[in-house]
Amino acid sequence: MTAWAGPWGISFASNQTPHPDGLGLWTEEQFIQTMRTGLHLGVGRAVLPPMPWPAYSKMTDEDMRAVFAFLKTLPPIANVAPQPIPPSLAQAGSPEP
Repeated sequence: MTAWAGPWGISFASNQTPHPDGLGLWTEEQFIQTMRTGLHLGVGRAVLPPMPWPAYSKMTDEDMRAVFAFLKTLPPIANVAPQPIPPSLAQAGSPEP
């Protein structure tokens, strides 16, 4: 359950641990901006399903800071998630994850 396919293509669950492969290099502000805008690091590509960022966007800044602080307490795990596969490549027969 780490990959999802839909009209957006194929997306992969990202590393939410404090490892540099995950949230380790993120600032609290980048996390909050990502949850508010649905953009990676608050300025990049769209955050894709299954991440329910629209629901999280309604959280208070205080609650978001608490979630970020909690995620920083998790054991760091090295796990680079693949980049999303756009619909054109996903439908063209690219290998399934």
